Amino acid sequence: MKKFVTAMCAASLAFGIAACSGETANGSAEATASGSLAGTWKANLDSAEFENDTSSFAFADGTYTCNSCIPPFSVAANGDWVTVDRPGVDALKYTIVDDRTVTTASRLGDKELGTSTWTVSEDGQTLTMNWTDFDGDEEVKGSTTYTRVAAAPEGAHAVSGDWNVASLGEMSDAALTFTYAIDGDTITSTGNSGGYTATLGGEPVTPEGDTTGGTMAVEKVSDNVYRETYSRDGEVISVLELTVDGDTLRGVSTDPRDNSVVRWTATRQ
Repeated sequence: MKKFVTAMCAASLAFGIAACSGETANGSAEATASGSLAGTWKANLDSAEFENDTSSFAFADGTYTCNSCIPPFSVAANGDWVTVDRPGVDALKYTIVDDRTVTTASRLGDKELGTSTWTVSEDGQTLTMNWTDFDGDEEVKGSTTYTRVAAAPEGAHAVSGDWNVASLGEMSDAALTFTYAIDGDTITSTGNSGGYTATLGGEPVTPEGDTTGGTMAVEKVSDNVYRETYSRDGEVISVLELTVDGDTLRGVSTDPRDNSVVRWTATRQ
């Protein structure tokens, strides 16, 4: 599963739900005039653009294999919980419902993290994932639609193959709204799935609610540009560059492991 541990919950697409980050305003007029990140923002779903972000997976011979996951992995797809060693997840469940439908679930310990239903269209060219995320202050529901870019392997279930994101469906507001507060060189980020308090340009910190062993370092690049770098075990997982343009926030999230990129905007509330 790909997870963006960034401010962009709207980019919670490929098989998982993203953690949100966020700030509180010093006053909208002051924040706007100064180009400050401080304030409450809401991500614009229609603005999301994806590059090099193809999802590749297969259900075949009773096994689910995710080829695009980092690292790739395979588990039994028999409707039972299967123990896995993945960041932030220790059990997964994949169930083949019928010729065009699969359901999934994930958990950590006794806590169920989320569920999803994957349905491929009759012509096999469109995949819709309807998902629910339980891992936050509020339960979040949403959907993601994918377009096929490579056929399923011979004999594999119809949802198998390579897919690119086509669109994001409706998503709970809790997943899209995040807040930042800045006091001197201290930045605090809050959102539905946690947040952090860090020193701009200082040492990395462990984000609140992070169960993957990751850390976040935050720096102010210029008067209106900030950068969040999320790492795990010494490896950079995600770099999010945030540019403030008045009441518009532009985000570019890059995963240097596979050069996938998500671009999006948010509006100051």
